[in-house]
Amino acid sequence: MDTKYCRNCGKELPVESAFCPYCMTKLIDVKTGEEIKVKKKLVFLISVIALFVFVIAGIILILFLMPNISKNNNSQTSSISSSNTNQKVDYSKYIGLWYDKGKTKDDFADVGGSMLEIVSVKYDVVRFTFTRKSNPAYSWIARLDNVTCRVIDGVGTFSFDNDSWLNSGNGIIKFNDNEIYLETTVITKGDNALWDIGGKFYLSKAEDSIIDFESINYLGQDFDSVKNHFGEQTDDVITASDKWYVYTFDGFSVTVLIETNKIVSLNVTYLSSTNKTGLCYGNINGNSTYDDVYAKLGEPIYNFLSSGSVAYNIDGGTLSFEFDENLFVTELNITANNTH
Repeated sequence: MDTKYCRNCGKELPVESAFCPYCMTKLIDVKTGEEIKVKKKLVFLISVIALFVFVIAGIILILFLMPNISKNNNSQTSSISSSNTNQKVDYSKYIGLWYDKGKTKDDFADVGGSMLEIVSVKYDVVRFTFTRKSNPAYSWIARLDNVTCRVIDGVGTFSFDNDSWLNSGNGIIKFNDNEIYLETTVITKGDNALWDIGGKFYLSKAEDSIIDFESINYLGQDFDSVKNHFGEQTDDVITASDKWYVYTFDGFSVTVLIETNKIVSLNVTYLSSTNKTGLCYGNINGNSTYDDVYAKLGEPIYNFLSSGSVAYNIDGGTLSFEFDENLFVTELNITANNTH
């Protein structure tokens, strides 16, 4: 028996079949009796056109969405990059005292001027105190205490509500390699203000005015060989007992063993309202808090915080701190282990 195959499903059928019983496809035109041929060229052409239209539509969609995707990605990348870059900047090299450019600590004390104290730095967050002093005829002082600001690309902004004369306003601080620019603008004047913090100030660092008791351990050293580090004595030598002499300098005292001329203790008392960072233990000074001390030195060996003091072991002796009711450091004491 002669057979043929369904043009649609491929099943084998008798040659005289007019339709396929499997897929119900017509195989013979009942009017003409002729076999229905597949118009392959037309079907192929239609398929090609449909595929071409689909591809073109896909390309147009991609071209339309790509700029927005790229823009968003670039924006996010730029933001992340900027954030990461700023977080990596460490401004700790600026810690210390800064005076009017070309001026010194003595100039500030004698004729007035401005003094900036960079108290502490944690990556891009800077804490500082700024003082502006008038000429000796009045010696008025305007002061901003413990200002904190975030520094982005070398520039920080801040505001203040009392400069010791009830003046309020805002300011900017800019960090350059060897210079700090500080600008303060008074917006609201205090009713009885005779002085204010306002102005534009170019400041340079006074390296020689900083004594870091962590960098140099004076315990056990010969006093005569290092006393020039401490500046001029402010009072006569005190004979504390038959064992010790006490020498007084600006802001601190040094106790020396009479028999050997060796330093047995140092005491720093932060009473000055205009200089609390010139005497320090690392980054700890008179503007530091208990949290700053704990962050640097960890758990103390003796903790008498209820009465305002803590103590730590250091090389050759003991380091202790006294705090006020707000837990700001008021005293720094370094004592040798053996003072006999």
